[in-house]
Amino acid sequence: MDLSPVEVETDLIDLSEISLATLHRCDPSVLSASVRKILAQVDNPRANLGTGPPGRVD
Repeated sequence: MDLSPVEVETDLIDLSEISLATLHRCDPSVLSASVRKILAQVDNPRANLGTGPPGRVD
């Protein structure tokens, strides 16, 4: 399934139109909230990211 960013519900910043070169020059404070959310998910992974109750992987 290929969803466009408009169809994906998320609290993360949309970086779909930003190149890596531009991202490298971004103000870190603009990205910090999204980075914290992503790192929290990395630290606490879930098996089920879709609908239904999340299950722990570990």
